[in-house]
Amino acid sequence: MARGNFKYFQPNKLDLKDNYGDCAVRTICKAEDLSWLDAYDMMYRLSREVQCPMNCKSGFEYILKERGYTYAGISNKKGSRRPRVKEFARQHKEGTYILVVANHYVCSQDGKYYDTWDSGECCLYGYWKKEEEKKA
Repeated sequence: MARGNFKYFQPNKLDLKDNYGDCAVRTICKAEDLSWLDAYDMMYRLSREVQCPMNCKSGFEYILKERGYTYAGISNKKGSRRPRVKEFARQHKEGTYILVVANHYVCSQDGKYYDTWDSGECCLYGYWKKEEEKKA
């Protein structure tokens, strides 16, 4: 299912009704081009290093830093509205981003955003950008 720049993405073959609340794992799957199990195993291993669950803010941030992402916060002036997921994706036609919204993560890649539901109207609080590998 696709509407505009939203693409349905569910890599967990056992979550047939999109009930598992595993947005951190799904986001890593898409951003890193991993299967759900490979993403989960990698995230579990890294979260054990800091003894913080992989879906908690500190654990997820550690995983992203280890994978080469850098964070950019988004502030808005009083009286203005925060940018939305769909607007961010539309404006960022190249690159891989992990978007931080209230209690949720969304992967944006090359102008599209990937989720199990259309989260395009969610307000954006910040994002993680995958740093491109430097070519020799």
